[in-house]
Amino acid sequence: MESAYADPQLLRDLGVRGGRFAADIGVEIVVGAETAGVPLAASISLAAKLPFAFVRKPGYRGHEIDEPPVRGADVAGRRVLLVDDAISTGTSVERFAASLAGVGAEVVGVFVLVDMRDVADTVSPVAAALPTDAVSTYLQVLDLATANGLLDPTLHKLTVDAMVNRWSDDDPRWDLMPVTADGPLPLPLREACPFVGASKLADIGDSRG
Repeated sequence: MESAYADPQLLRDLGVRGGRFAADIGVEIVVGAETAGVPLAASISLAAKLPFAFVRKPGYRGHEIDEPPVRGADVAGRRVLLVDDAISTGTSVERFAASLAGVGAEVVGVFVLVDMRDVADTVSPVAAALPTDAVSTYLQVLDLATANGLLDPTLHKLTVDAMVNRWSDDDPRWDLMPVTADGPLPLPLREACPFVGASKLADIGDSRG
């Protein structure tokens, strides 16, 4: 998802989109979640003409003895928008929100590129309650990948079925040899599909920032 940041015009457009959401919910400061949320938050800050800050990953150990959890604008007593690349189970949002609350900020909304809560097993109460805006859901990403020839329709169908219907790790369908438009694949679904495996989806923020 971070490849979206490589195109300057796209990054500006994403910033404008996030800026509209920030205005709608009355945000005073835009805060990027380390690390993938930082470039997007900076773009939103510029588009909305709002102060910018970023929040460290909980448990971060920096070069300073007393590394502050938040850098940039002073967030104490301010309404902030938390920005990240994606949200799934919401555990990262909950932890980042707790860090911000610890320095006196009020998280009033979340903005992400991809909302993966539509395929998550569970969603934390904090993430479920916070107003959230996203450019796309995860299922929409799969639809677009298929429409643009990046994901075979058969794999798309099986992938969506696996996520929506919560295939267990030992479901025998993971070991099927999918038949695509180009013929049978030489490897099972659990290895063939580039978007999902047999294990449960982890929160993106936990694994990548």
